[in-house]
Amino acid sequence: MTHSIAPDGPASHGHWAVVAVIALGLLTGCQASGERRSGLLEPYRVAVPQGNYVDQSMLSLVKPGMTADQVRFALGSPLLESAFHPDRWDYVFRYQFPDGSAVSRRAVVHFREGRVERIEAQALPAKEDPSDPALPGYRPSRRGARPA
Repeated sequence: MTHSIAPDGPASHGHWAVVAVIALGLLTGCQASGERRSGLLEPYRVAVPQGNYVDQSMLSLVKPGMTADQVRFALGSPLLESAFHPDRWDYVFRYQFPDGSAVSRRAVVHFREGRVERIEAQALPAKEDPSDPALPGYRPSRRGARPA
């Protein structure tokens, strides 16, 4: 009695239909479902928050004439204190999304003789906002929507 390896009957058509459905499911699973999400066959990438969270309400507490200790109390320790520019504190924030795009902000406090002389800052959020990637503990939405 001889057995065929590939039967030609109706059962083999059903087998190929199942294989086709599984293959289609795997292929659609490989597509990224959001602009910041990796597909099934892509390397896993993490979001990387770095720096100081500073919003406009916090920065408005800093006034000319304040001491360095008062600024540290209001804003926290600066990310950058340069040995070459001890009269300048840089509060820098950067959030890199898994897709490689990034949001960054900067606020700089300038001192003269140990007191705040002036403040330079990019546009900052008015107050804490859960959709702000600078907020500690921020989690991007699963929908892939980019924060403002």
